[in-house]
Amino acid sequence: MTIADLRVVAALVAAGSVLDLCDGPVARRFGSSGMGERLDAICDTVTFGLAPAVLVAASGAGYGGLRYAALIATGGIFFVAMILRLVRSWLTPSEELSNGFQGMPSAPASSAAIAAVGLGASPFVTGLLIALLAALLVGDFHYPRQRVSLMPLMAGGPVVGLLGLWGFLPLRPALVTTILLAIAPALVVTAAAWLRRDSLSIPTTGAEVTGSTIGLDPGPSS
Repeated sequence: MTIADLRVVAALVAAGSVLDLCDGPVARRFGSSGMGERLDAICDTVTFGLAPAVLVAASGAGYGGLRYAALIATGGIFFVAMILRLVRSWLTPSEELSNGFQGMPSAPASSAAIAAVGLGASPFVTGLLIALLAALLVGDFHYPRQRVSLMPLMAGGPVVGLLGLWGFLPLRPALVTTILLAIAPALVVTAAAWLRRDSLSIPTTGAEVTGSTIGLDPGPSS
């Protein structure tokens, strides 16, 4: 796996991310042929799922043996998780999507997967990072939508990673930043959801519920 390979894949995924943001407004402005929705599904699957998964699998070619097989399997797990994430998004009503995503969005996850390979860490560390991304893709937590105030956080990771790959920033710190900016919102909202769930499940003590408390008429006394 060379830096040139990473640059090509990262550039293609970045281009796919930009086009993914533009296709909806263009279709609404100029109209759709009816094929757009299906082509969008295919493009998202290839760009955000297949390309990073193949990169993960290919990164183990130099190791051979079980480590190579493990990275192939990890890449496959990422690809399946991405498909499940995209299918869930396609089946979610648009009014619900306007409030945010369920699970990590596909574009930050794919950028983080490329960055994980680019770190050149051991197969175990690489596989662990990819497995974490796969778990976040299919998670049931609420992920904030890419509003203007969040765009620097959402787009910052891929941009920093690209600058690192092209030598404008130190490579390893740039790739670590890409991963952190991708998973940080997911981990924060997951932790917040768990804390909120725990606070709602704490029973109140010393409170007595009576008919008059909840507005029920106890009826005439006998």
